[in-house]
Formats: sequence, structure tokens, C-alpha cells
Amino acid sequence: MKSRRAVVLAVILIVAVLSGCGERNGAGSVPGEQTIQRLPLNTGKLVIGYRTNGALSALKVKGELERKLSSYPVKVEWRAFPDDAALFKAIQEGSADIGGVGDSVAGFLHNKSAPVVYLAAEPANPEAHAVVVPLDSDIVAAADLKGRKVAYTAWSNEHFLLLQTLDKSGLSLSDVTSVQMQPGDLPRSFENGDADAWVVAEPELSRIEPAGIRIVADGNGNIGQREIYVTTPENVRERRDLLDIVLTEIASLDDWITNDVHSAAELLAANTDVSHLEWLALFERKAYGTAPFLEGIAREEQRLVDTLAQLAGRKERFFVKDLLLQADP
Repeated sequence: MKSRRAVVLAVILIVAVLSGCGERNGAGSVPGEQTIQRLPLNTGKLVIGYRTNGALSALKVKGELERKLSSYPVKVEWRAFPDDAALFKAIQEGSADIGGVGDSVAGFLHNKSAPVVYLAAEPANPEAHAVVVPLDSDIVAAADLKGRKVAYTAWSNEHFLLLQTLDKSGLSLSDVTSVQMQPGDLPRSFENGDADAWVVAEPELSRIEPAGIRIVADGNGNIGQREIYVTTPENVRERRDLLDIVLTEIASLDDWITNDVHSAAELLAANTDVSHLEWLALFERKAYGTAPFLEGIAREEQRLVDTLAQLAGRKERFFVKDLLLQADP
């Protein structure tokens, strides 16, 4: 019996290890669209989702939003997520009310049973997304990725950048071995050499840069390089005034970062895993500034959706214009 139990435990361990390593070929298709049952809106609480090591954490630390909402019967709750896909799914499910995610995330994970509303957009930041390799790598062009291990975060802007980069070289995701991992794990993975190439975005790009990197491709000439803020239709219907205050405070934070990068880097370094110098390097590549979904931005986001349908196999097309925040009546 002991021998049999040991064999069973060994099999379970092997399966767990293989499942956790995240390596697979052809992991490019979008998730299956299962029906999502959204939680009822809790009007007494406003849950703001943000990325671990993201700049939005500065708004939490500064406390300006709580002061602006002090006269409202609502408790502000901040909830950190390891990646944008987890944050987006929480908004779809109703366990978070508003958050900023990569625009490709919304394209990958759109689900008609749990629609979201596109509230506002940050500038496109193509240089804040890149396919990188160590300086001594023999990979010098995207075509050299064929047959190699490539690490990235699934359903992210980085994922979409990889799809586009491969497609321009006549390749697809089935031509590489995907090593999927959380953004926070990418710097250690790069240090350990767990893959041959890494697709990263800020702040991970600035975190690994000191180790010595060669940029094989970046976001220039590609779609899907901005962050967008999303919420649920229920939030828009029931408390649009609160959402407007949140967006105003995010815009003020963006202005503060742009105009005082050293103070921003100091505050963020004290509250994230990213150093002061790494934040300064990030600010050189990444622009901040919240804007409404103007017609040009909406057209670009539709191009993203249509390109994802081609490269990632989304079967059902959707229209971004149907998800945009409408003007007050």
C-alpha cells in the first residue's frame, strides 16, 4: 500500500510541476467564452483594482481620492492584482468596480455575458513594450524566435505584441514554445535564463534592463500599446458621479507624474518593488495622461479587436463603439 501511495503521489507531483511550468506550443487562441454571472453591485463600497507595481498605487498612497469621496456614503477599497487579466476578470465578475488594464486584455477577454464600459484611455506607449533577449543571445531578429522558448504574460499587451511580431516574420505562436508567467516573475526568470526571449512591458522592462538586454522588437508599428480604464454598466447607471471623480483624480495623478518625475519615483519606489532609478527609466519610455475615448482612439481599438480575431482566433467579433461611455443625457 505504501508503495502504491508513493507512486500516486509521484504522479500528482509530476502533473503539478508540468501544469505550473506554463510551457506550451500554440497558446494563442482566446479563452472559451463561458457565461459569467456578475455579482450584484454593492453601492456602499467602491473597489478599485490596480496592478502590483503599477503607478496607480501612488493614488492609493496619497489618499486624495478618499478625501474627495469623504462626503459620499461609500467606502473605497483598493485591491491589488498580479496582472491585468486577473483585474479585468474581477471587473467582469463584479468583485472590482473600476481599473486600468492593457487594451489588448479587453480584446482577448471580452465576454458578451459580462460586458464592460470603456471609460478613458492613456496614451499609446509602444516603447514601453518589447521583445528582449540577453546581450549574448544569438537571437537578433524576430525570425530567430522560431523553435525557441518565449516567456510572456497571457492575455496581455505583451501577448498581443508577440503575436504581431511573429506574424510579421511569417510565424505564429505554434512556432515557439510559450512560457507563461506573471509579470512580477519575469525579472527573476530573465536572471535565471528560464527562456530564450522575454516579452515585457513596463515596469518589468526597466527592472531587467540593468542586466543587459537587446531589444529584438518593440511596440512601434503595432497595435495595442495603451492602458484603458474600464468599469461595468451597472456602475455607470448607479454612480456615474463617483466614476467621474475617480477619473479626475487619475488624470491629476498623471499630471503630477509627468511634471514631477523625481517625487513620483521616490513615492513609488517606497511602495513598490521597483527602484527609484528604475521608475525614472520607465518615465523616459512611458507617457501618462488620461483622455476620453476620442474617435481616433476608438478606431484604433476596433483595429485591435479585428486583428485579434485574425491572429488569436476570436470567433465572435464585437464593436468597441458599443462599449464606450456615452455622454450624459
